[in-house]
Amino acid sequence: MSLRDKVEGHELDLSLNVLTEIPVKELAAASKATHLDLSCNHIQSIPNDFATLTHLVKIDLSKNKIQELPANFGNLGNLQYLDLYANQITNLPVSFSRLKNLKWLDLKNNPLEPKLKNIAGDCLNEKECQECAKKVVAYMQSIESELERERQKKLKAAREKEAVERAKIERELEEQRRLKKLEKEKRKAESRAKREAQNLQQNDIQSSHERNSNLQNKSEDEQLKANKGKGTSCIRKFMYIILAVCFIALIGFVWGIHVEYFSVSDVKSVVEKVAVTSHSFIFEVKELVLFYVPKVKEFCLKIIHRYMTNVTYFASQIEQLLALYH
Repeated sequence: MSLRDKVEGHELDLSLNVLTEIPVKELAAASKATHLDLSCNHIQSIPNDFATLTHLVKIDLSKNKIQELPANFGNLGNLQYLDLYANQITNLPVSFSRLKNLKWLDLKNNPLEPKLKNIAGDCLNEKECQECAKKVVAYMQSIESELERERQKKLKAAREKEAVERAKIERELEEQRRLKKLEKEKRKAESRAKREAQNLQQNDIQSSHERNSNLQNKSEDEQLKANKGKGTSCIRKFMYIILAVCFIALIGFVWGIHVEYFSVSDVKSVVEKVAVTSHSFIFEVKELVLFYVPKVKEFCLKIIHRYMTNVTYFASQIEQLLALYH
């Protein structure tokens, strides 16, 4: 015999059936039964899916061994009458606050926690049971509000903590970005300073090289001028000797016109003077050649050395520039 066959009008009586569990599926199939009597059984717990029986208006669970109601019990929004007399209930779920249609409630003979027991009252008559329903629902609503405030407070604290943590992380990231930027700028400054130092060093080396070259050129020019002056002096001396010889010869020729003959001693004297002068001229020319040959050789070697020095210097500069930009 199915439960639907036991329905009489809107009532389904399952009391005194030694039930240990509530047949939720069968009760859901008997949706016409809005008044359910499960009193005087051995039911110890109520399953969560019991709250799906939202068609129930009156429930009698008195004289069982129920210790607690499911957390979603408040989903029974149409419930108006609830009898929980003589069970082992100590407290009610917070969702009980949603039973706004509840008009009658009996919680006698349950080990309720003191505050709830005081609010529920004795429930000795119809009026007291009605007051019990009203007061208990209001009490559970206050608990729900308090829990909601606590939840909001915790949520706010969690959000504030999260905001603080997020701000801290953002500050750390900003500090990391700042340090990274400073490090990058520092590397750029060091690289720029290094390049400037290298350029300055190169300029100093080049300036020093140019000064040395100028000094060397000046010294060589002065030496060349001195040598040129000495050579010019020798040539001038040679020309003076030629002029002197010519002048002496001219005097001798003029004198020879006015005398009848030349004496041998005079001719010999003139020849000796010419020989001495020629010998001196040859000696001067020899000295001039011996003086200029090593100078010319030295001058050529200096020119070659200067050229090789410049080539080596510019090659080293190019090598440094290539190493810097690689």
